[in-house]
Amino acid sequence: MNTTSSALSTRINTLFFIAWRNLWRNKVRSALTISALGGGLAMLILYVALLDGMIKQMSDFATNISSGVMQVHREKFVEDQDLYATLPWPLIEKLQQDNPSIKFSPRLYAAGLGSVAENSSGLLIKAIDPEQESQVTTMLTHLRAGKADLSAIDSNTQDYNIYDVIVGATFAKNMDIKVGSELVIVSQAADGSIANGLFNVSGILKPIEPVFDRTGVLMSIISFQELMVLNNGAHELAIQITDFKDLPNVQSELTAQINQWQKINADKEKIVVKNWRELMPAVSDMIEASKAATFILGFIMIGLASMGMLNTTIMSIFERKHEFGILLSLGMGKYWLLLMVMFEAVFISIISGIFGCLLGLAGAWWLQEYGIDLSAYMPDGFDYGGIIFEPIWRAHINYDNILLSALLMFFISLLASLIPSWRTVKLKPVEVLR
Repeated sequence: MNTTSSALSTRINTLFFIAWRNLWRNKVRSALTISALGGGLAMLILYVALLDGMIKQMSDFATNISSGVMQVHREKFVEDQDLYATLPWPLIEKLQQDNPSIKFSPRLYAAGLGSVAENSSGLLIKAIDPEQESQVTTMLTHLRAGKADLSAIDSNTQDYNIYDVIVGATFAKNMDIKVGSELVIVSQAADGSIANGLFNVSGILKPIEPVFDRTGVLMSIISFQELMVLNNGAHELAIQITDFKDLPNVQSELTAQINQWQKINADKEKIVVKNWRELMPAVSDMIEASKAATFILGFIMIGLASMGMLNTTIMSIFERKHEFGILLSLGMGKYWLLLMVMFEAVFISIISGIFGCLLGLAGAWWLQEYGIDLSAYMPDGFDYGGIIFEPIWRAHINYDNILLSALLMFFISLLASLIPSWRTVKLKPVEVLR
């Protein structure tokens, strides 16, 4: 048994040695093949890194900048933005007490009319608690001008409060709003009265999402309650967690807690808990479509590059038919001959994989650090599928995707070399040696 294993090991080692020597008999052809495969792999790695960067920005937008990983609403509010469809404050406080590791941020919404000097426009009011919002999203850090201040202005000359607000980028541009401008807001309060208030613009946001950029005004919950006379709850509860892998479990647990609270308090109006993929199905579909496109395009790119491997193997077999005939005449098995030719393809694939990975990683690292600067053409970024992208498009290196790309290249190139290599099994020594 040991003798048989030793003989087999010796034969395989000999085939390895011969295959390696044969690989460099035509250095130019081997170098061109390695360049084609390695270059194709490097291009695929760069493409995947840029696409991963776009997907990461989509995910960050959905989970970190504006919406959080989950949201809780009354179903009536989701359906028609009902002003009175609020989540009671006792429920929100209960959820915060029972889940200390989860971050919550209540929000309120209303529509109204805004005026600055002679300009007026419809607007969307979004009210937040600045401290809690900062724990859930990074919205307040995305400022173009001014500061993220939503507090009341100290003044002894008025018998009413003037609060600071932050406005959307496009809204500020259309209304000619500057930091320090006075904004008058008129709406219909929850008690049926006319809601009106004077606010100071303390900051202007960078583009975040198209609708809010065009019409959005951000204020504190306290100022919203004074303006709209709505004190019994919040329209939305944004949620952030530390580990995305726990998202399904956390969603199920929060749903169960809300159902239990409703049962105890005889609250029959439906409350829904949705994760960010359910809140933004278009974004989720775009991410999944991008992943599928990556695989398809990667298969095409590597497939085209593998044509070089196919050509190299065909030429190698054609040029060495006489040598193969001699080996077969000396008693070498046909399948051992096939294995020797395949070893050559394995060596080329390994070298190409190393070369392509190093080249692709170098380019991806540079794009991750510096990105593609489009600010000269789109200073505010660009809108794609309802998402505002930064004007600097950065790559994101995902080593799992790089490994998959290298394995895809390896197997496709081996498959391409196997087709012509199979011809060695059909070689007949008498015909080859003529």
